[in-house]
Amino acid sequence: MTGMLSAQSTQFIYEYKFKPDSLNREKVTVENMVLETRSAGSRFLSQKKIAEDSILYESVKQMNGGGGKPIDLTQIRQPSVRTEITKKYPSYETVYKISPGSLPLAVTISKKPEWQISHEKSEVLGYKVQRATTKFAGREWVAWFAPELPIQDGPQQFYGLPGLIVKINDSKNDHSFVLIGTKKFSSDEPEKKSRMAGREIELDEEKFEKYWQDYKKDPVKDMRQTILSTSGAVVTSMTFNGKSYSQEEMIRDTEKARKESLKNENNYLNLELYKP
Repeated sequence: MTGMLSAQSTQFIYEYKFKPDSLNREKVTVENMVLETRSAGSRFLSQKKIAEDSILYESVKQMNGGGGKPIDLTQIRQPSVRTEITKKYPSYETVYKISPGSLPLAVTISKKPEWQISHEKSEVLGYKVQRATTKFAGREWVAWFAPELPIQDGPQQFYGLPGLIVKINDSKNDHSFVLIGTKKFSSDEPEKKSRMAGREIELDEEKFEKYWQDYKKDPVKDMRQTILSTSGAVVTSMTFNGKSYSQEEMIRDTEKARKESLKNENNYLNLELYKP
């Protein structure tokens, strides 16, 4: 695939391979991710999450218009990656969106990749690419960028090369991204954002690191707080899949699941942000 693509209205689709557990390196998760670029900036998120947000967006739109059709949850394929990265052009101000537990956060990433560009060249998806390296987020990275795609963006938190980053991996191959396709869309088409978009708590990296340490100690703190309704009444039970759960059972089961997730999903891409 060759030729110029307009970065202002293009989805760049990447295959993302990662090892979620540093103690079980045989397990590899694969997820298709999308770098969606517009004139004002970009967002990077799971292809499945885009589909999920689109279904929810259209359902809410119909209900607000009086259609009242219920959401068909069977259409939704759960993404393995629920985080989202946004960048503003031309500053490339980067925001990392994540919801530990049920609390949506928007973390401003101040650190920027500092690149060393080599003369080594190759080809990815038909594009002529050039090699670059950086030490970033606690890892060493090798990237390949395509000068014929004149956009200084890339997957995840990466940007700043004279061409789109079409392939990048860390030195241990714990995390790798490779461009597998492109898709144009109308720049007039509205973003079908998550229902939590714009409602996130804004943090800098230092405040997030403190929040994360507190979350690891008590991963259901947010749940305990939200179990109290706005009127102050206590929610004593909840029905899920036909089964009734007491308040204590809800907290206990959620705490167990979140601690299990913390145990098995520990090989974060940004090691500096998720310090032990």
